[in-house]
Amino acid sequence: MLTVEVVISKTPADFIGSALGESEKNTKAILNAAKGKALIIDEAYGLFPGGKGGGGGTADPYKTAVIDTIVAEVQSTPGEDRCVLLLGYKDQMVEMLDNSNPGLARRFPINDAFLFEDLDDEQLRKILNLKLKNQGLDATDEAKDVVIHILSRLRDQPNFGNAGEVENLISRAKENEQKRSSSMDPGERVTDIVFLPQDFDKDFDRTAKSTDRFQELFADIVGCKTLIEKLKSYQRIAASTKARGRDPREYIPFNFLFKGPPGKLYRQSHVTINV
Repeated sequence: MLTVEVVISKTPADFIGSALGESEKNTKAILNAAKGKALIIDEAYGLFPGGKGGGGGTADPYKTAVIDTIVAEVQSTPGEDRCVLLLGYKDQMVEMLDNSNPGLARRFPINDAFLFEDLDDEQLRKILNLKLKNQGLDATDEAKDVVIHILSRLRDQPNFGNAGEVENLISRAKENEQKRSSSMDPGERVTDIVFLPQDFDKDFDRTAKSTDRFQELFADIVGCKTLIEKLKSYQRIAASTKARGRDPREYIPFNFLFKGPPGKLYRQSHVTINV
């Protein structure tokens, strides 16, 4: 039974050489050092050599050498005192396993892979608090709410970075806080860093201003009273569901199709909008 006492973390760059034979040498050295330990290869899809079956082009010989060496050295035989973990985004990992050395897919069967779901708001808030504490930083409760709101939007995009996204937001907040502090009078500056909402998002209060902006958007358009009232009702529903801690996307549409004869909507400034 393998008892993992030490974890070694590597990236594809640690394996790939710049001369013939160097990739094999690097890979064997890392695998040998991982005996009796767990080896994590983060963003492992970076080892995909491309070429035939992988979008065309010529396969990278240095990456191919890494894959072939891993296949040769990692046999998954009983008693093998080494644990190798490949980490990466699902689609990219599938592409690599399907189009590289066939032995790689046999040693790391995709059907047995662990699939980690994106972290929810509560988990991300815990990570935010932990990262702030470890870095000797702090943030107001409102600022933390802004962070979670940003992360909830980012989660809808492909390849959401989870804890990595939190770190990115903190890094950006550091820069914004420094600019904000440098513009203050010396007597107003404080030693401890406490992030404010605007440090994470300068337009953090866009939701509160959305009604006024909405009125301005349609202020000079004639012929869409019904449309305006419908969108206003969606605004009210969105605000109400958010206040209750619910996702408004479950109650209102977020995509719309506009159709009609040319010139149906007309701006008072005499600019016709064809929809």
